[in-house]
Amino acid sequence: MLKRRATMLEVMRNLLVVTVCCCLPALAQEGLRMNQIQFVGTHNSYHAGLAPGEMAILSKQNPAAAESLAYRHQPIAAQLDAGARQLELDIYGDAQGSLFADPLFLRLAAKEGTATPMTTGWAEAMKKPGLKVLHVSDVDIRSHCWTLVSCLQMVKAWSKAHPGHLPIYIQLENKDGKPRDGFVTPETITKATMDTMDAEIRSVFAPDEVVTPDVVRGKQATLEAAVLQEGWPLLDSARGKVVFVLDQERITPLYTDGHPSLRGRMAFTAGVPGTPDAAFVKKNNPLDKDIEELVRKGYLVRTMTDGGAKAVKAGETTRRDRAIQSGAQILSTDYPYDWKAEGAGYSVAIRGTVRCNPVNGPKSCVVKGPY
Repeated sequence: MLKRRATMLEVMRNLLVVTVCCCLPALAQEGLRMNQIQFVGTHNSYHAGLAPGEMAILSKQNPAAAESLAYRHQPIAAQLDAGARQLELDIYGDAQGSLFADPLFLRLAAKEGTATPMTTGWAEAMKKPGLKVLHVSDVDIRSHCWTLVSCLQMVKAWSKAHPGHLPIYIQLENKDGKPRDGFVTPETITKATMDTMDAEIRSVFAPDEVVTPDVVRGKQATLEAAVLQEGWPLLDSARGKVVFVLDQERITPLYTDGHPSLRGRMAFTAGVPGTPDAAFVKKNNPLDKDIEELVRKGYLVRTMTDGGAKAVKAGETTRRDRAIQSGAQILSTDYPYDWKAEGAGYSVAIRGTVRCNPVNGPKSCVVKGPY
């Protein structure tokens, strides 16, 4: 009888130990904030690559540009399936529609008999007013989604099919350009462009599906005060949501005009530390020594992991490894996971889909799924 009691006590003791150990990761995650993790994102996420005829023309005209554009991403849903939690979209204004409906390189390829037809529905989409998604007008025109709205609809569909996922960051780069002979002249970026961008975001996502500057600011006077003094919202509160960030500092005055500290806006600017709207900071060079300090202070930082095309083909990993070590939360790459660069073994991944930030994450930290 005594031996049986001793055995039962031992079993209970073991169960207690297992229960405590199993609970530790959950306890460690309590209070984990949005900026205390690190994950891989994709650069030019929409990029479907030039068709062979278009690439041949570009290779003759500008071999270096052709080499740099010799990559293509998987469709948006496939990137999210693989674990990418940041996407980047290049957007052009097209207030009247049809601005990008007759691209030069498509016409040149047709003259040479090497044209590859655009996907069904492309022409109709290009004729309608609204922000368009492509890399270089007239040249690098093929995208997995042709308009900002259609891209966001893809993200939303994936989000609804994967409830509780980690927040998805969508970086938007507003593009324009100077007049060139034979090329279309993109619209100038104006405050109206910014207003259209916000309106198109709102047409796809409900207010409670986006972590906006207003949410992060809370009762603080400025965004910067909020992230530096109180911190970003809890990670669990951002699950199932998206976050929009802007790419260029030069458009900040257009976006903040009438919206001090981004009040009422949908996206975070590429902030300059020391300014009221600074919460997200873009540091494309991962060798920048400021990144780690910015992360420690409380900013959300995006960096680029890749060198040029030649460095990638040579398998150079210095920038990639430094980016991962820097603590930059968003690691943006053209070569994610095991989708290797053509002719090289270079790719970018971290252990697991996402990990606790190596610079500002809690010591005993586990990021629980779903991811």
